[in-house]
Amino acid sequence: MRTTFIAITLLFLLHGCQRSATYPGWASFQTMEAGGPLNVEAVDDNVRNDTLLVQVTFDLRDGTYLMVASHKEERFEGLRLYRYTPQKDSSALRLAVSSPAYDSWTMLPTFFRDPQDSTALLLATNLGERDSWGQKVLRLSSKGFHDICFLDVALPERVQEEDTVILRRRNIAPHLRCTAEGDTLRFSFACDSVFLYDDLRGNTDVVVPARELHYLWMPDKGPTLVLYGEPRHADDLTPEPPL
Repeated sequence: MRTTFIAITLLFLLHGCQRSATYPGWASFQTMEAGGPLNVEAVDDNVRNDTLLVQVTFDLRDGTYLMVASHKEERFEGLRLYRYTPQKDSSALRLAVSSPAYDSWTMLPTFFRDPQDSTALLLATNLGERDSWGQKVLRLSSKGFHDICFLDVALPERVQEEDTVILRRRNIAPHLRCTAEGDTLRFSFACDSVFLYDDLRGNTDVVVPARELHYLWMPDKGPTLVLYGEPRHADDLTPEPPL
């Protein structure tokens, strides 16, 4: 299922699903470290939804809220992010709707200040089932949600399950750091190790030191994995010749 999700997500990186929003700016949010997650609080549901099942709701402190929700009647697209304002009749005025999570069980966002736009937020949304598949990064601005890139990493953790020690892949977003130089976003990780699903050199499911890995994103190039000082891009891969 993870492979199916990644393939469909790449299409949405080129075609954002956006609607207009009306409340730019989130200056009151705080972070413990430059480039680190913001203290956006989860709150109780505050609207009545006849069509949506809400997983979690966040207060954006500007009169708007963000919820992670799916349709009560199961649909192929699955979970989405919804930005909205509560109305007097307890309904939700939808301001923006993200691209979908498809067969992911979760789309939990971690919020970051956008280092390139003070009126926008970056959201790292954790996708997966029991284990994390990686992070879909979106920008939330007055223009709505816009897909930025996919970070093909998770936080490795060894856990004891019955008589076996297994490697679990956790949500790495709390350890993510988002900075920028000019028009280039940089995504690094403040932890010891990173589980990398694909090193873009033919190796999959590898654990590497976090200090040796980061991602760069440029508007005209998309995401670039930098591993052990070597920039790697998905377009660099040479397809195998047919048998």
